[in-house]
Amino acid sequence: MSLAWQDISRFGKKLVLSGLTSSRFGNISLLSEGRIFITTTGSMLDELDPEMVVMVDLSGPCDLDRIASSETCVHRAIYQRTENLAIIHTHSPYAVALSLLEREAVEPIDSEGRIFLGRMPIIEGSFGTDELAMNASAALLNNKACIARGHGVFAAGNSLCDAYTAACMAEHSAQVRYLVKAYPGEKFISSPLLQ
Repeated sequence: MSLAWQDISRFGKKLVLSGLTSSRFGNISLLSEGRIFITTTGSMLDELDPEMVVMVDLSGPCDLDRIASSETCVHRAIYQRTENLAIIHTHSPYAVALSLLEREAVEPIDSEGRIFLGRMPIIEGSFGTDELAMNASAALLNNKACIARGHGVFAAGNSLCDAYTAACMAEHSAQVRYLVKAYPGEKFISSPLLQ
């Protein structure tokens, strides 16, 4: 448990320092040996201690679900349905804004986003619901990140570093797209690298 909470704590600080989420918003988890290590509900991601990371069952709800993140069912569904080993959920402002402006997905227009991140589906479902769990796990089968409409990014990967990188790319690509779209009537000039 000590290594899991320390890794989660390190990335919690990075998320808040980089502006990807505010201290009490979002959650982080790791899958290890059939167990999920996840932040507790309402924990401050930049001030995590060992009591703020709990171990819950992968197979289904358990006693510690009552203090684990309210998004535990979403993390569990993603781990059950995909090959991912780490998940980071942020409330990144530009990604949330675009989820309210776009219909089905956010398509990166920046070169790194198009090459390394790809399409980010916008999914439906209130936080902590089975609907959100089903939609996020389906979206992350073939994507590195998805955005829950009006709520935030779920980024996943083989490690917390991979998930953090995807979360960073998601917000960067969302910010670039938002800023370009803020100029009505202007035409987007595509880079030759993207053609």
